Amino acid sequence: MPKINQVLLVAGTHGNELTGLYLHKLIRDGHYPADRSTFEVKNVIGNPEAVERRVRFVESDLNREFSTKALSGTSESKESELASKFSERYGDSQNQLIIDLHNTTSNMGATLILLSDDPFYNQMGSYVKHRMPSANILFEDRKPWHEQPYLCSVGQYGVMLEVGAQAHGALTYETLELMKNLLTAVLDFIELHNLGKAIHGTEYDAYRYLEDVAFPLDNDGMRIATVHPTICGKDFEVVKSGEPILATFNGYDVHWQGSNEVYPHFINESAYCASNIAMALAEKIRVKI
Repeated sequence: MPKINQVLLVAGTHGNELTGLYLHKLIRDGHYPADRSTFEVKNVIGNPEAVERRVRFVESDLNREFSTKALSGTSESKESELASKFSERYGDSQNQLIIDLHNTTSNMGATLILLSDDPFYNQMGSYVKHRMPSANILFEDRKPWHEQPYLCSVGQYGVMLEVGAQAHGALTYETLELMKNLLTAVLDFIELHNLGKAIHGTEYDAYRYLEDVAFPLDNDGMRIATVHPTICGKDFEVVKSGEPILATFNGYDVHWQGSNEVYPHFINESAYCASNIAMALAEKIRVKI
């Protein structure tokens, strides 16, 4: 893994997620030191029009427009055009790592999302867990890098920071502090990597995305269930086989039928309402360094 010579810090990929936007402001105003001795940090706004309108996106979700297939497709939405321009400008930058800043309405605390499990990212997860034991490390590496749809995958290297719970369009002190602490740990790790200093990583617990759970719908397209109250707000807590995950309006529960234990996250994320996604499920893994 070569040295990282630039970090591209992206806020406002979703225009109504304010944590990253205000961290961007803190950096711009000199209240949060982001640069390190071995690399510079460049700050950009991912979707300026969505930020101005204070909406998640204008026509399509920008953070789903960056797979090779999407970038070479025929979509003419504003976000697909924006993704193409972003890719042309930043996709070929050598030895650059993109950090995309997000917040969620789900109770996920500070979560580092990694799209690859190669040694560099495994080590990053170990360092973040050492600095922030309460942080969650989530691997979404089910697809090859070029098939990932996320903005942070447009170049050679990238990660996402997700903090919550926070209502979209709002800002809380706690989530801003979580993002500052999580970003500081990631930037410090990159600095140590560039300096060639030994990072004494230890094995750690993390999560690997498995699948989404959809709400069941009636013939009118209306939901017939909600997230079960025993797990609502309990992101990354274990659900065992036979335990409930959804509560229907007809008085019966929907139970997890798999033989393995799962860990729901993005529970009741409001941005996924239109897709009728109740939650995502992950397995717990042990990452060895």
